[in-house]
Parts: sequence; structure tokens; C-alpha cells
Amino acid sequence: MPPDANIGLDLLDSRDALLCVIDVQHGFLARLPDARRTELTHRIRFIVEVAARLAVPTIVTVEDAPLNGPTDPAVLGVLPPDCREFDKRVFGLMGQPDLAGRVAATGRRTAVLVGLETDVCVLHSAVGLARAGWRSVIVSDACAAPGDAHAAGLERARALGVETIHTKGLYYEWARSLAGLARLKAHPAVIAPPGLEL
Repeated sequence: MPPDANIGLDLLDSRDALLCVIDVQHGFLARLPDARRTELTHRIRFIVEVAARLAVPTIVTVEDAPLNGPTDPAVLGVLPPDCREFDKRVFGLMGQPDLAGRVAATGRRTAVLVGLETDVCVLHSAVGLARAGWRSVIVSDACAAPGDAHAAGLERARALGVETIHTKGLYYEWARSLAGLARLKAHPAVIAPPGLEL
């Protein structure tokens, strides 16, 4: 299905969203400075918790788990019980039939991506989703790559038609109203990570 020409004019709607958590594994996290690694895992954990509260389906990938490890425990610990890790053997998840099938099975048309690395697996996955007709959005402060590769990956993504948003923007677009915020703040509240002012 071709993408809707006006799709980028809309705010993100949690009812049409799926969250793709890409390769948040020790092998990739270890390439980042300590402070950035901690900030990143806290933001991804927060987004996963918000997605769960709003019933946004989550797809989790791991690349070469024997080498890079499983999903980071901070993120793994907040995944919904029915969420499993998919072994990703290609850089772009839409290039792998079981993953493409899982994306399609959600019935959602907006893919929100977080994880590692911005210029490779996040970029390839985002572009593949967009080319297959999904609205594809990278959360710019919830993905990373070493050095200047992060900025280069975001620049390349935008040039190829992928949207970007930041964690705060995603939170408020998914919440959409005071009632939506109340749902996220209901006990137990979804707590913003350190350094994120909501």
C-alpha cells in the first residue's frame, strides 16, 4: 500500500502506532560513552512503559544475540509479558519475513523506532517501513550510534522521508489530552527518566 500523501501532516496517534525497539543490546550499547548509554536506556525504558500503558504493540529485535547479548535488562524488565525478542538477521527489519509479518499483523500503520544504531539498523528499518507504506518515525533522543554516526543517520533518514521526533514530543502526542495524561499518571505512574522535563 503506498503511503498517504498527507500522512506527515498529522500528530502521532497511539491508536495507530507500533513501537519498534531495535537492538538495545550490550554489544551496541558498549560503544557509547557511559552517560549517553545510561540516558538512552532510561529513555527507551520510559517509551516502552508509555507504549504499554497506551496499548501500543511493541516489537523487539536483537542482532546476533550470542555476540551482542539479549535486550538490555532495564528495557527487558518493562516489556509486556507477551512481547518476545525477534532474532534479526538483516539490518532492516522489513527485509526479514517473520518480522515484516509481525509488523503487518499489528494492524497499525505508524511505526515508531528507538534503539541502535541510528545510522544502520534503525535507519534501514525506518526506511524499509516507509517504503512498504508505513508512516515511519525515529525518536531522535532514544536512538544512538558512536561519534557523529548518530547525527549522520538522522540526517540520512530525514533525506529519505523518515520523520523524527523527540521523547517529550512523542509523550504528548500519544497522550493527546489531559485525560490521556491522567491515564499515564494513574497509579503506578509512568515516571519520566532523569534529565527529561515533561
